[in-house]
Amino acid sequence: MSKLSKKTIQYCGIPIEYTLTRKPVKNMNVRINEKGEIRVSARSGLPLEEINGFIESKAEWIIRTLAAVERYNMAKPDSEIYEGKKCYYLGESCLVEIKQSDVDFIKKDEAIITIFSTQPDRRDIVKLQYLSWLKKEATTVFINSVIRMHSLAEKENIPMPEISIRNMKTRWGSCNPRKQKITLNLQLMKADLECIDHVVLHELMHFKYSNHGKEFYALIDKYMSDWKERRERLNEKYKDGI
Repeated sequence: MSKLSKKTIQYCGIPIEYTLTRKPVKNMNVRINEKGEIRVSARSGLPLEEINGFIESKAEWIIRTLAAVERYNMAKPDSEIYEGKKCYYLGESCLVEIKQSDVDFIKKDEAIITIFSTQPDRRDIVKLQYLSWLKKEATTVFINSVIRMHSLAEKENIPMPEISIRNMKTRWGSCNPRKQKITLNLQLMKADLECIDHVVLHELMHFKYSNHGKEFYALIDKYMSDWKERRERLNEKYKDGI
């Protein structure tokens, strides 16, 4: 069973605290997670002096990486929703207003998203209300995108798929040809319609090719020559943390 313990070394007057895990590994290794926590793995019986020497040899890399993690976390949008929060809706930057109401509903007027809530001080409840509204909005937007892209590639004889919407962290979409179903990430509602169409076309093309080989991308090129620009825009913009 792995054993964990906290250790600290000093490097040029800078304390480096790490969590040591003893387990059956051949070589020592050090990892830094997104919270800036340093994790070290070493085999049982290896002297602590040798482990500390290993950490010291990696100290400059550790310090640089910790600084990069801190910069990333400072720039990363927070995941809360509140008055004045900037959110994206179909590529448009919007400001959030939250108002007390006897009934829960949400209204978008130009670049303002107003959340009327029976519990405006409960950020967790307001966030769930917002995501639920966004999912309802996404239903129509995503269906229309699938219709557009299905029509664009009608010569490929792709079946009209069932659409599922999920709030996913790592994928914009997925395809299940056997079930004739595509799943789209709710976060796509933050992006412009061109980016949404790119993801939808990408998933539809998986009915023809299950992998990401040359034939797959050649088929996307055939119908959307600027898909790389759309993909880059999607991956770089429209992040609001919610």
